[in-house]
Parts: sequence; C-alpha cells; structure tokens
Amino acid sequence: MLGRSYHMLIASLPPLPPRFDVKRDPISAPRLERRLQMLKDEDAKVIDQWRGFLQWDRQPLDRTDEEFAAKYDELMSNIANVTLREMIQFRIDTRTIVTAIRRRRAGLPPSSGIGQWGEHLRRNYNEPEFNLAGRYPWIGELDSLLATGDALAAQRLLFGISYTQWNRLAERYTFSFETILLYLARWEII
Repeated sequence: MLGRSYHMLIASLPPLPPRFDVKRDPISAPRLERRLQMLKDEDAKVIDQWRGFLQWDRQPLDRTDEEFAAKYDELMSNIANVTLREMIQFRIDTRTIVTAIRRRRAGLPPSSGIGQWGEHLRRNYNEPEFNLAGRYPWIGELDSLLATGDALAAQRLLFGISYTQWNRLAERYTFSFETILLYLARWEII
C-alpha cells in the first residue's frame, strides 16, 4: 500500500454487524488473512502483537499472579501503538474484575491483580460490586450469572461488553490502521 493509506483494505472488508451474535462470519479467516497481506510490515507487527496477546490471555488458569503480572509488564513495555495499548488495558481490566468476582464467590482472598484496578479491588473487595458499578455496570449481572452457574450467559455477557467497547473505539477512526485493528478485535469475537 502506498504511504499510510488504508482505504483499499478497509473498503475490501465487509461491514461488521452491530452485535457479535450473528449466524455467519462476515468474512472467512483465509479471506481476511489474504486482505491483511496489504499491510506494511510495521502494521503487520502490531496485528501480531494483538494476536500474541490473545493467545497469551488464554493461557491456563494455573499461572501464578506474579507470572501473569511479569508477562503483562513485559508485553506492555513492547507495545507502542496507543490503541492497542488501550485495547489490552481494557481486556486486562475486565479479566482482573472477573477474577475478583470468581475469587470472592469461591471464598478466596483477593489476588494481587494487575492493571489500573488491582489496588482498588483489594481495598474494596468486600464492597458490593467493588465500588465499581458506576464505571462497570455489568459487574452485578455477571456476579448473578456466575452465582446461578450460567457460564454460557456469563461468557456471552463478556463477549458483548468487549464487542461494544471495540465498536465505541472504532467510532473514533475512519480509514486508519486503528480501524483495521478494531475490525480484527470485533471479528475475533464473532
């Protein structure tokens, strides 16, 4: 692609639906990969960082808090793209809150937690919704779903939260690399 123009690539991508729960992917993985080959190497590297984060984020639950925090710090120190950093921070914050809900529900003490809410969660561990309901109104609903053992509905809620966040972020951009990055994040959920 010439310069830093992303018009051709973005125009070649089918629009994503407003919600993630569709019956059919708007574009297949192989077709999407072929289209992404239009990216310059430096942009492809940022996409690889996002994908690497997703793979790392899905690691086994037996990883210690210290291992998780060290890997997170290493990851964030290697990422320069502001939007990617914001996306990862959102995922980590969500994951930290979900972990706190699960630990409290299991009668365990708070974890060391990472991200911007770790210390807040430790200080407010016994407060309803960790005193974060104003910022994260979904905490109570997720807690209720986990209390009833409805893991599928809980996961759907979390997918919806992320998809909505990526939609919100995508509204800031048109025909930029960030548009592509956020497209991929939403496509991943679909």
